[in-house]
Amino acid sequence: MVQLVVACHAAAEAGKSPRVRIPDYSVRSYLMRAGFQAALEGVATIEPAAYWDPYQLHRGSNPMLIEVTRIDDCSDLPEILDQIVDVLIGTLSYQKYDAFDVATAVSEVSQNIFDHNSTRRPYGFLAMQVYGASGGQFLEIGIADCADGLAASLSRNPKNGTIRSDVDAILRAVKIGTSEYDEPTRGSGLYHLLEIAYRHQGRVQIRSGSGKVRYRGDKRQGWSFNVGRLPGVQVALMLGSREETAVLAHA
Repeated sequence: MVQLVVACHAAAEAGKSPRVRIPDYSVRSYLMRAGFQAALEGVATIEPAAYWDPYQLHRGSNPMLIEVTRIDDCSDLPEILDQIVDVLIGTLSYQKYDAFDVATAVSEVSQNIFDHNSTRRPYGFLAMQVYGASGGQFLEIGIADCADGLAASLSRNPKNGTIRSDVDAILRAVKIGTSEYDEPTRGSGLYHLLEIAYRHQGRVQIRSGSGKVRYRGDKRQGWSFNVGRLPGVQVALMLGSREETAVLAHA
């Protein structure tokens, strides 16, 4: 969802007039409740047209949902991170230190929206939702921007050598210390996110440019794909409940 939002924003910035057709009412209703339509207001035309969005009256009322939210600077993050921590502890039974570890990684990845953008005023989008019934619930967090992308930003640091493709850029970006900046404290966000997925048998998907890599925590392995080009970087993190993870670990 956040991928489609940034695609529309990028098209609008390029002078195009994006249109999103959603003929299925149930799909449209879900997307409206998730803040999709609000995130595209004034940017894209959604068909069939809706004159108003009734779900905006309920925005912020569901603790299991963070509607698609525009992130313009780091001051937008603390309230979002608090909600993620509350869900991890209260709903998915994570220990406090594990929940804060996830929040730190999400914060680091979100910070990349502003650290790796050289061409325009930086902004991105974040959304979260909990799916499933009690005992088998899982959380998904999406973070997306339409900035420079991994290949362009990593290529600005000569120490990274030649970046052969967008997939190559992703595979390098998840290694500790790989960054646009030649500083020892940089380059830990995606690495940290992947380590969390491995620790909790979650999943991570990273998309940048025309490359996408999916990582499965239970396999400690990534699968790469060539996909349609999108500007920027889009990251998804999926984590199951601790009870479900424990069952899978002993299966």
